[in-house]
Amino acid sequence: MKIELYQAETTRICLSHLKILEEARNRLIADDTFTELEQKGLIHTIQVLIENAIGKGKHILKFLDQEVPVSGYNVFELLYNLGKIEISHLKRWEKIIGLRNTIVHEYMKVNMDYILKIIEDRQYNLITEFLKKPFKKFS
Repeated sequence: MKIELYQAETTRICLSHLKILEEARNRLIADDTFTELEQKGLIHTIQVLIENAIGKGKHILKFLDQEVPVSGYNVFELLYNLGKIEISHLKRWEKIIGLRNTIVHEYMKVNMDYILKIIEDRQYNLITEFLKKPFKKFS
């Protein structure tokens, strides 16, 4: 897939999920509650955003002619080592990848209050900004 098409699709998916999270945030601020179905949808939305970012990180490494690691942690560590992300962002990416791993592998341990706090505080902004950033900005 051409990198421009990949970026366009990544951005499209990102904006779709960002819209969902912003709507959820507005409802949280208004003291609204979520059904169990909506809660599961919010967890899935965050998971897809993170998966999208890991995939983009791997494509950036390919774009930079780097070997691509399997682990999401290693993807962002390599991006940091290449000077493509800041150390403060690396620490946040480690937490983000950890959240993704909990959602996928330890789904019984997902704390919905934590998910709602992420949404309320817009802690997903690092992910969405990364996804919207054009590939040429990483070269």
